Amino acid sequence: MSSKVNLEALEVLKLRYVTRLGAGALEELLAQLPPDQAPELWDRTQVMEIVREGKRYVIAGGPWRQQRDQQRRQARLAKAEAELKRLAAVKRKRVNPQKLASQVGRALQRLKAHKYFEYSVGPQGKLEWSPRTALIQAEAVRDGLYLLSTNATAQEIPSAGVVRHYKNLLEVEDAFCHLKSYLQVRPVFHRRPDRVRNHVRLCFLAYWLTAKLEREWRQKDQTVEVHNLLRQLQTIRLGRLELDGKGFKTMVTRVPKDLNATLNKLDLLPLFAHPPSWAQLGCSK
Repeated sequence: MSSKVNLEALEVLKLRYVTRLGAGALEELLAQLPPDQAPELWDRTQVMEIVREGKRYVIAGGPWRQQRDQQRRQARLAKAEAELKRLAAVKRKRVNPQKLASQVGRALQRLKAHKYFEYSVGPQGKLEWSPRTALIQAEAVRDGLYLLSTNATAQEIPSAGVVRHYKNLLEVEDAFCHLKSYLQVRPVFHRRPDRVRNHVRLCFLAYWLTAKLEREWRQKDQTVEVHNLLRQLQTIRLGRLELDGKGFKTMVTRVPKDLNATLNKLDLLPLFAHPPSWAQLGCSK
């Protein structure tokens, strides 16, 4: 989405955008800062705006993201170190340094720790390694930070507003992901433009429905997430018993006790006591 072609197309249409750039762009931008603006001096609770060559950037982060990045890297380093020790301790009948080096490389790639280590295999098959301390320290300085870019002016969207817009985009993407699963709006390999548009409409309606439910539930002091409750509701079934082709009785599965209180608080229990006509028509026999 943030490719040069897409951003140029938005510029031509005179549309405003907020997009996140990769770690490489963040590293390049930080390298251009003067020493008195080094990242280690920043307050992670604040945002920083930088303008370079007419382009507006906002660097944001937070203590929670910083701690998360540190924990992820430490976990990768620990797993990689353990795997390197294991590979070095394996007794091999025939020594093949090239094969062992390839095996080490694949293991580090799998653990996402390849960039953190230098390693070598001697002619006798001895595996040696060392952490890239300078790289690890440089990465630790950037923990918790991410880079946003926008073509909106500061008058249109202030720095804090840029971060809010980006977080809203993440919420929309997350909602689409959940709703396509929990509301069963499955992806389809569309071949016609009208079907693509209709698929997007369904996704948007699903998002609107969840946002509306979430807003109403918050007003009732309910913190349960919509998709979690939908998953629990999927265990409840409505059935109709027929005798000699005639409807005899409509039945609903027993609602779990722990779910009853939540449904009552959200005013959903009446739906089970008196199901709507469309639900009765679509029930299974």
